[in-house]
Amino acid sequence: MTNGKHILIDIGHARMTGASAHGWHEHEEMAAFAPVLAEELQALGFRTTIIDYPELTNEEDLVATVKEANSLRPDFILSLHMDCSENEKARGGHVCYTSAKGESMARCIAGYLCDLFPGRAEQVVKRSGLYVLRKTYAPAVLIECCFISHEEDMAVFHRHMRMVGKAIAQGVTNYFAA
Repeated sequence: MTNGKHILIDIGHARMTGASAHGWHEHEEMAAFAPVLAEELQALGFRTTIIDYPELTNEEDLVATVKEANSLRPDFILSLHMDCSENEKARGGHVCYTSAKGESMARCIAGYLCDLFPGRAEQVVKRSGLYVLRKTYAPAVLIECCFISHEEDMAVFHRHMRMVGKAIAQGVTNYFAA
């Protein structure tokens, strides 16, 4: 069970530094989604903390995120993002990791998330260059919920935000139940 595990939710990117398309901005979308995800995790017995540094530069945001995460010592970190592509057919979600624990969590989350946002050839991707995943003490994953540049992905995201939160929360629950 969850036993009150502490999950840190990082709203990826500072304001206006992440992906944008069709009038949507990654930071704003993830800032709206983070409380929904936190509620779903809390309903399953997790403690949650949301961190966000919207007024900083992207580099300052990364440094502040790692510093805060390392001071809070959560059991796991979820960094929320949206992907973007000039290819208007690019769609789907995926979860990135660097560590073995991150890979396990990524697989648990992707199994649910990618049912809502299909389309990626690889639903779980090892990426060693991601700052938050490399620099935090706690294991972490970076969740690319969907493509901000794909209008159908975004329609599903907006219409079913609660379902997206439930999907990620179920993946987190399964990770800790294993």
